[in-house]
Amino acid sequence: IMESLIVLSKVKKYIKEKAGFSTSASFFVPLNIDIEEALKTAIEHTKSSDRKTVMGRDFNFYLDKPEIESVLVVASKVKSFVKDQSELSTSKQCMEQLTVRVQQLCDHAIENAGNAKRKTVMDKDFQKLI
Repeated sequence: IMESLIVLSKVKKYIKEKAGFSTSASFFVPLNIDIEEALKTAIEHTKSSDRKTVMGRDFNFYLDKPEIESVLVVASKVKSFVKDQSELSTSKQCMEQLTVRVQQLCDHAIENAGNAKRKTVMDKDFQKLI
């Protein structure tokens, strides 16, 4: 079983506050996988740039100066994941960029659940973003 890189309670709260929707436990699996894949891609970009620290700009979904209220990923677990995968360090920007990613994925899932006339966000509402 994979370790969750996402703060489940904060993601549930984000979805509840954004749309008043509930969240099924199954929603977090594809969300977590997406974050892992994003980190692996960022690690490869960092290595190809010959740097020792994964930074916000290493994500292909980089957003300049994101405005976030609350970080939705577990910083210590993200840092451990990067260290275990690559021996690289992780900048604070990574947590911000990953939070933006989680918010975008949740926003799409809320829309999909709403279109299906449900008030619960489920794994089938998850969609990969480019």
